[in-house]
Amino acid sequence: MEMDKLYITHYYYPGTDPWKNIMDLPEDEAFRMAEILANAHPDTTSFGRFADFENYYPARKKADAFVREQFVKLGGNPRLQHPYSFTLMECEYLREWFNSSDKIIIPLEEIPDDQVSFTLGDSCAQMVHGSEPEVLTKKDLLERIETCNGSTEVFFKESLGKYAYVEAQLWDRMEE
Repeated sequence: MEMDKLYITHYYYPGTDPWKNIMDLPEDEAFRMAEILANAHPDTTSFGRFADFENYYPARKKADAFVREQFVKLGGNPRLQHPYSFTLMECEYLREWFNSSDKIIIPLEEIPDDQVSFTLGDSCAQMVHGSEPEVLTKKDLLERIETCNGSTEVFFKESLGKYAYVEAQLWDRMEE
């Protein structure tokens, strides 16, 4: 059986620049920007993390550092300190979370192996709940999907359990 055509998806709120990462700002600027975003979008789920930035910021920083360190140990060569967060394939949960159909889709074959990693589920949420996410390389992920007859649907059913999606961490800017 031929493997499904794989891609990663980044959902984002309309009118925002998906290639800007609040974690790349100096800490004081990040907190100022989080307050602006939270105040401008009080009823939007995706901006809730900015309303609770004093908890979100250190958790996100810790998760990014952990995933990056593990990825480097697995042979990755991340160009960024903080990745862009994507999901493998589509994710209705995240689409609704951002209340948007705005998204970036990148075919997995176009991403250098040393610039993308994966975790089963949200890496930050896992660390907040006291567990360390398992970091996978593209090769690891492809091998696991291959054992599921090349079907992402079967892979998701067998692998995700309580997690809503496979998080993809993109470690380089891939704008066209």
